[in-house]
This record gives sequence, C-alpha cells and structure tokens, in this order.
Amino acid sequence: MRSGYDFVIAGGGVVGASVAFHLAELSDASVALFDRGEVCGGGTGRSCAIVRSHYSVASNTALTLRSLDVFRDFRGALGEDDVECGFVNSGYLILAGPGAFADRLADNLARQRELGADTSPIGRAEALEVHPWLELEGVAAIGWEPASGYADPVATTRGYVTAARRRGVAVFEHTPVERLRLAPAGGPSMGRVTGVATPGGTVEAGCVVSAVGPWTRGLYAGSGLPDDAIDALRLEVSRHVVLTFGGASPYGPELPIVKDLTVDNKMYFRPADGGVVLVGTGDFGDPLADPDRMTAAAPRDLVALQRAQVGARMPAFKGARLTGSWVGPYDITPDWNPVLGPAPGLPGLYLAYGFSGHGFKLAPAIGRCVAQSLLGEAPDIDLAPYRRERFSEEALLLGAYGVGSIS
Repeated sequence: MRSGYDFVIAGGGVVGASVAFHLAELSDASVALFDRGEVCGGGTGRSCAIVRSHYSVASNTALTLRSLDVFRDFRGALGEDDVECGFVNSGYLILAGPGAFADRLADNLARQRELGADTSPIGRAEALEVHPWLELEGVAAIGWEPASGYADPVATTRGYVTAARRRGVAVFEHTPVERLRLAPAGGPSMGRVTGVATPGGTVEAGCVVSAVGPWTRGLYAGSGLPDDAIDALRLEVSRHVVLTFGGASPYGPELPIVKDLTVDNKMYFRPADGGVVLVGTGDFGDPLADPDRMTAAAPRDLVALQRAQVGARMPAFKGARLTGSWVGPYDITPDWNPVLGPAPGLPGLYLAYGFSGHGFKLAPAIGRCVAQSLLGEAPDIDLAPYRRERFSEEALLLGAYGVGSIS
C-alpha cells in the first residue's frame, strides 16, 4: 500500500465504485478505494436495483436519465467488453389513487417529459396490455416508463471496480477506513482532513471521499469529531425488509416494475430470479441505531400485510407463499435526498451519503458528476442542490409524494 494518494474513497458500494472509476477515467490522479469487506458487501448488495426516472425533484430526474443511458449500454459507457450490469428493460408503472396523488402524478409526468424522460400517462387498457396480471381497483391515474427496468447491483458495482482497476485505481478490500486523519490543532492545516487510518497504517490523501452511506455517523464518531458535527449530518438509518412471494405460475422477468401509491407504505414489486415477485416498501422502515446490528427476520405482520397488498393488486398472488426475505439499511436525510459536496468545516473531506433508497439508480451519473467536481470541473449536472447546508438554509429537496423513497 502506498503512503498516499490524490483521492482516497471510503466505501466500496456502487457510489464509491462509480466515483473511483470516473476519477480514473477523467484524470491521471492517483486513486485508492477502501472497503471494510468485499466490494458491494454493504447496502448496495441488498438493493432491489430498480432503475426509473420518475421523480418530482427535477435534479433527480436529470441524474437518473443520465444513469439510465449507462445501464442500457453499460459496456459502452465503461469502455469494457467483459463487464455486466444485468439490466432488464421491463418498464415501470406507477399507480396513484384518486385525489392529490393522481394530480401530482399528472403534473410530474408533464415535468419529466420537459426534461426529456420517456414517460406518459396511460389508461387502464394500456396498463393491462403491458401487465395483464394487475387488478386496478382504486387506481385513478397511471404513469408508464417503457425504458426503465432493474439491474444486478453486485454485477454493476464489480463492473465499475474492474474498470477502475484497469485504469490504475488501487482497490483494498477487507481494509476498513477506521477513522479520518485530521491535521493537528495549531498547525497551518488545522482542521483539515489529510488522510485515513486503516489496519495497515495511515494513508495520506489530497481529498477523502466518504461514501460509506449508513456508516457515515460511525466514521465521524470514530474520528473523534464532536457531537454537534455528527448531529449536523442530519442522518438517520433504518432497516428495510424485502420479501419474495411465489404464486401458482412463474412471474416472468419481462413484467414491469409496479410502484403502488394507493397503499400507505408505497409498496413496489418487480420480477425476481426463480419466477417469484420481489416486494418492498417506500416508507421509512424500522429505525436502526447501528447498521451492523440488523435483525434478519422478517416481521410476521409485515409479511401478512405485503402478502395481502400484492394479492389485492395481483389476484394470482392471493395467499402466495413466502419464498425468501432479506434486510438492508437505508441512510435517510430529512428530505430523503442525498448529501453531495465538501464537508462544511472539514476541508479535505467530500461527503456522499443519505441516498435514502435512491443510490443505485443515481450512481452512474453521480459518480461522474462528483469526479468532475473533485477535479475542479463543472459537473454535467449541478450538484449544488445536494449540499449539506440546505438543511440549515431551509432549502430542502421535497418530493411531491411526501416522506418516502420516490422523491
């Protein structure tokens, strides 16, 4: 291991891997990527990996449109012939009930088309043509994105890491960043982040990128930063449960993803391996004090609720059998949007956290835009809306559908 790099990235999930790749692709800078386990061993590896452009925050739509282009031509975007992202172009349906959500859906679809998204309102007959399993009781408005789909989060992350390595990025797995290295008080660089401490020793850095998501508070605390600095992150962590159900017939991979805003937990479902349906929620989930201490069991009441909801929306799944479950952490900010930018009061540290369930689908574009910013270039898409200071400036990026991961 070298004693220093121009850029050190803490966190080998899809965001950290994308940043590492783009730094190497855009410059001759020396870059090192550190992960405490294998790359993609944290939150990314448990992602449902849905790729859609439906947002009510304009900058999110702009980022996902760029990212969707990458997922649809992953090898071309990375310039590598042997990488995969597993993208399935299934399409994406969003269902809204009568009243406010139906109006907001119509408004958002119009705004997205202005931004270049391939999305439109459709009627029930059209929806049933693309997804004949659906029962549309209680649905007043439907949006359709034919270009969207889902991907493989592990393959995507490893693809970025492979491409980054080939461009000279040093990748250290099973090497956690234990703490940030801070310049001593009284010196000319007082308060500056100058590197990281790892089990193998101290590594100096021109800039450290913190891309550890739900573990961001822990990195701050382990670095000896004061409570007020940790509180200023405005970061909460929650536990999300994903379930898979099997029906009497296989659920085909070509069926669209469905986002159901007619139910309180903003359920979504999509095809999964083995002909089953994968079902998750777009709500806060269960508060989690430590992302390393997640109970793996799926609560019985949630299983019963999701079975009933997916069975009501797709009668073929009434009374469906539970075939699997897993849990993953969400790193959530007050407005359910990420923090991207230099850390206030800590020069030499760049923050990338708080993805609130959006991280995978945003990662290709965010990785490039963050790399451009770090290199002193104007990013393709302005990241200023994601600055951490927005929390104190009352400039929150509020979505039209309220709290949840569809902002």
